[in-house]
Amino acid sequence: ALSGNKNPAWIDGRSYLPYPIEFNRRLKRLIKQRDNYICQKCFKTKGKAILSIHHIDYDKQNCNENNLITLCLSCNPKVNSNRNYWKEYFLRCLLSKR
Repeated sequence: ALSGNKNPAWIDGRSYLPYPIEFNRRLKRLIKQRDNYICQKCFKTKGKAILSIHHIDYDKQNCNENNLITLCLSCNPKVNSNRNYWKEYFLRCLLSKR
């Protein structure tokens, strides 16, 4: 019922676009290292959770390091609603690391 263009998170089918070649293992490892292998939402660590890399601006073509953050597989889908809130939240997380 809420799949495809009926889903509130639907944005012109962009989620079906492939990831660019720059979004590779090396880049993902670099971001996880920067974030100390900790989910930036629930703070679970590697070993207690499987970690993934999230695009802060929800644009998977934007692989700038300042647009990527570590999330666990449980938190990653949770940040697909209320996107403006999470975008600001994760940008503040990155700024606090500097």
